[in-house]
Amino acid sequence: MKQPLSTHLLLILLLTLTLGACKKEKSGAEPDPTLPTPEVTSISPKDPQTGDIVTITGKNFGTAADDVKVSIGSTSITISSVTDREIKFTVPADVASGDLSVVIKGKAAAIKDPDGAKITVKPKPVILPTFTAMNPSSGKTGEVITLTGANFSTQLSENKVFFAAATGGTVVLATVKSATATALTVEVPANAITGGILIEVSGTNAVPAAGFNTTFTFNTETNTGGSDVDYINVISGNLNFKKIGTAANEIGTMWYDKAKNFIYYSDYTLLTQTGNKVYKLDPGGNNPPAVLTADERITNVIRITTDAAGNVYVLRYEDMPNVMSLFKITADGKNVTEIKSKFNTQGRYFLFVNANNEICIRPDFRIKQSGEIVQSGDDLPGLQQNTNGAVFNGSTAYVAYTTDNSGYSNNCVFAKWNLDNGSTTNTSFTLNSLFGAYDAERVKSTMTVGYLRYAVDDNENFYTLIDHSYIAGSLSKTWVLNKTKNGSPAATNLGTFNVKFLTPDIDDHTGSVLIVSDARGNLYIKANQKDILRITQ
Repeated sequence: MKQPLSTHLLLILLLTLTLGACKKEKSGAEPDPTLPTPEVTSISPKDPQTGDIVTITGKNFGTAADDVKVSIGSTSITISSVTDREIKFTVPADVASGDLSVVIKGKAAAIKDPDGAKITVKPKPVILPTFTAMNPSSGKTGEVITLTGANFSTQLSENKVFFAAATGGTVVLATVKSATATALTVEVPANAITGGILIEVSGTNAVPAAGFNTTFTFNTETNTGGSDVDYINVISGNLNFKKIGTAANEIGTMWYDKAKNFIYYSDYTLLTQTGNKVYKLDPGGNNPPAVLTADERITNVIRITTDAAGNVYVLRYEDMPNVMSLFKITADGKNVTEIKSKFNTQGRYFLFVNANNEICIRPDFRIKQSGEIVQSGDDLPGLQQNTNGAVFNGSTAYVAYTTDNSGYSNNCVFAKWNLDNGSTTNTSFTLNSLFGAYDAERVKSTMTVGYLRYAVDDNENFYTLIDHSYIAGSLSKTWVLNKTKNGSPAATNLGTFNVKFLTPDIDDHTGSVLIVSDARGNLYIKANQKDILRITQ
């Protein structure tokens, strides 16, 4: 059948377009014959490692990186720079050995290197960490030792140190407190026994130096202390623990009335905000805690103190950032007076009562019984408020502060605060002098002051409690308890004990404690959030 003329014209047009396209594609793939032929005269090095820079020398490379194609075998290489006579690239991690080729604007370079274009990629050598010394090579739970070697990681989390274990397997993970490329400081963990120490850096075991003995000798210190509390382990010293009370909710603050011999506490914390009452507890543990007052205004209490007559004063938290109300409660809980409503503590706050019955919030901030605020006295920078301080004979409070307002341990000192006139004088001891022998890395460094707790008895013996380093998810924490007296910078170690948690401590909150003292030096701590324990020496 005869085809229409229009059909023939359409076929001719399609054929013309197809041939034109093919011709254009072919001409685009061909190198420009007018360009000079690129030449490679040397390649250095020819035996690189991953990450090394290779330099290709020659001519006619041009200066446009997009025109340059470099390959090793079948792997395309990304170049880092190009000039007319030099090309540089970094050897990637996934490239195999092979012949190097260079193409400039589609034109293959002539290889005129007398040694050829073979690239042999050498594996990067594994840098092994080494373990060469430890100091000391013996000790007990909670002490800090230094491990020396080479090629440690400067990132704490990439270094793991294992001690031989007494329970639960063959090793126990220690807390690494500081790390440099040549030294690790670690805390001897609970449950450690005498045995070899293993260091692991980023998954690679450190190799002990020839002739070096990695054995750490664990000292089992004899102690005469003990505990009837199943989660307290007395590691050293003559400390005896007894539970005297348990709160319904987490205890937020505690106070010991030395004149009337009662413990007061609040079951409200800014973090949990679960309780809203103030309780009174017999320190002998003979009676359960009793609610101090039924007055509905006494809620959200975050500080408690007493005066010489046994009246109780409380700070009620009102609002952010530091708005409080101040109340006075008679010892029997029947009469409640609001002294000052919704005032701003201006950041830092304590709560003591001086001989004039003025309520002392800070050295430079007092409130009279009438509610009048008196602002005079010393303003201590860097004042620490993670404890309510410690009062001696109703006239002097001990407080901690950092001399440069940094909050760092190495600048932490203690001051005596005259409650009557607000003046302050530094004591003879510092955090470093109290605990440098037990946790030097922590108290001599720019680590932030952690859980520092202290109390004082009627002989002005000063008791200080500090924790060792925190690891998220821990099931226990070790505490060191020291005693000193103003005028003597040295401290006496009363003992070390370990508190096991009921649940993992995810955010360093579960393991926090509070401490108060009676007139004779019996100590009382909050442990595991709700319990009050008596410590006798």
